[in-house]
Amino acid sequence: MKQFKTKVLLGVIVLLAIILILVAIATPGKKQDNADDLVPITALPSSNPSQAPTSYSDFLLSRFPESTVSTIQEDPVSPQSRAFAWLMEEIDILHNLTEQRVVQRFVLATFYFANSEERWYFDDNWLNHSVHECLWYSSLEQWYFTSAASIHIPLDHISPCEQDVPGNLEGGILYQGDGILKHFWLSFNGLMGSGIPPELYLLTELKSLVLDGFNLTSTIPEELCGLPSLEYISMVSCGLYGSMPQALGGLSKLRAIYLAANSLTGTIPASLFSLTHSMRDIALVDNQMTGPIPTELGLLTDLLRIWFDTNFFTGTIPTELGQLTFLDGLDLAVLLLSGTIPAELEVLTDMVYLHLHNSGLTGTVPRWLANMTSLEHMTLSDNSFTGTIPTELGLLTKLSTLWLGLSSLWGTIPSEFGMYEQVGVFILHSNYLTGTIPTELGQLTHGLSQFWLYDNDLTGTVPLELGNVRFPAPYGQALLHGNDLSGVVPESLCSANNLTFDCSDQLCGCDWCNCSDFETSPILEGEITNEDGQLLREITQTEGNQTDP
Repeated sequence: MKQFKTKVLLGVIVLLAIILILVAIATPGKKQDNADDLVPITALPSSNPSQAPTSYSDFLLSRFPESTVSTIQEDPVSPQSRAFAWLMEEIDILHNLTEQRVVQRFVLATFYFANSEERWYFDDNWLNHSVHECLWYSSLEQWYFTSAASIHIPLDHISPCEQDVPGNLEGGILYQGDGILKHFWLSFNGLMGSGIPPELYLLTELKSLVLDGFNLTSTIPEELCGLPSLEYISMVSCGLYGSMPQALGGLSKLRAIYLAANSLTGTIPASLFSLTHSMRDIALVDNQMTGPIPTELGLLTDLLRIWFDTNFFTGTIPTELGQLTFLDGLDLAVLLLSGTIPAELEVLTDMVYLHLHNSGLTGTVPRWLANMTSLEHMTLSDNSFTGTIPTELGLLTKLSTLWLGLSSLWGTIPSEFGMYEQVGVFILHSNYLTGTIPTELGQLTHGLSQFWLYDNDLTGTVPLELGNVRFPAPYGQALLHGNDLSGVVPESLCSANNLTFDCSDQLCGCDWCNCSDFETSPILEGEITNEDGQLLREITQTEGNQTDP
């Protein structure tokens, strides 16, 4: 019996040993912690499923374009290679990110290394692994301002990702939005270098790209045309040259394009005119573009603003612009145009900015401009307009800027101009205007920075009512010389920082043109009343200094 128990015990021991051996064989050894074994939480299927990546770095490379991979592998000092090396520094953090955000970080890092990162004025948080890339420095917190249009365009969101994000990533992602970059703004930040890397088109949800003041000195990057969600492009003063690519018309959501202050040449690409229900603003101010102003602009029926100032456009103003009934800004100044202002524009009653100065236009100043009752800025100077100034223009009571100088206008100054309650710039110089200065102009009390009536054929005295006009220092100008005025300049007008009139025995006033200095004067003899003031020998006073010509 004792021997039997011993045999049973030995059998149990042998059986347990066999079981332990089998378990050991079936259970793999625990892997060591290795960053290359990490997999992104939301990894997309491999582009080449037959060859599965063997490491995390290989996986990432499989997500990049072949050209990017070649650059990373063949050029260790390239921006792409440096960005990839930076990305691999903190793979533990990448483990918490979606693939889209990992690629997004790579693109931003590539841009940083490609553009003289050491020269940036501001680079707060850039390449900080523990800070959400939506919190890397961006100029997006400012209202968008384009020097081309001189207008402000607010966006609905001020975060580059359109939602708030946490300050750091330690302890995992707490971000409630998708964390995907929607806006890329780095204006006037000292950017210069190799420009926009081709990897930019991997930011497929980018809505706006604002890089004003980026010293590119290149053609417009083709990569911009591969961003399907892009709505706003602003590359003002970037040293761009060459023509605008036809592929821009493929950006079906494009609403505004600002390319002012560059050296672009050629014509406007016809492809842009296919964006009939998206395009709002086109700003090409201060370039070298040529050809006629396209009649196809009339197809962009939702356009709000056209800014073509200072180019080499030729021909006439297209009548088709009259189809743009939402237009509130039209700038065709400093061009090589001909012909008249087409009557078809009469229906553009929402117009706020109308800039047509120095563009070679002829004909008369249309009376129907008075229908544009929302006008705040109207500049028609330096053309070859003839005829009289329509009195109906006095109905434009919202005007703050009126330029009608340097033409061949005749007749009198409409007294209706006294109804301009907000005008700050009033320019009628260098015409053939006659008659007296209307006393109603004394109602322009908003504050005039420029009041230019010089070089006309005006007569009579300077109205005492002009003394009611305020000329804010230090820029207030009242230029009255080059006329046939007489009498005494109102003392209150002498306070203008820059006052000019032809000081003589016919016209005097102010400390620097004392009427008593003239031994014989029709003024002193009572032949001319001293209620007002006028000019004859041109003298310019600036801050109390007298200068003889």
